[in-house]
Amino acid sequence: MARVQVSDEVWAAYRAGLGATPVSVALGELVRREVGRAARRSATDADGARFALEDARQLSDELAALIARLERAARSGAAPSGDVEPVSHVERPHWADDLVWRSPADQ
Repeated sequence: MARVQVSDEVWAAYRAGLGATPVSVALGELVRREVGRAARRSATDADGARFALEDARQLSDELAALIARLERAARSGAAPSGDVEPVSHVERPHWADDLVWRSPADQ
């Protein structure tokens, strides 16, 4: 259990933006992304590089969908709608779910 240190306004905006997604699910996704980011930066062996590449491709797909949605909104002059569900809300296994972290002393 952890406390999130943000202002009440930021927390309220975050919660409102989640819609029906439970906070625990959204925070879990944030943790998985941070673990993935750290793994991508430190991948040195072939397996680590392959997993990091898979994660980077998933992020790239999500960014491409976001860019396309924002470009459509910019062309139409309308505010971006939520017509494309964020990839983070799609149920799929994440390679970092089973990642076991070892300290440099353990390697």
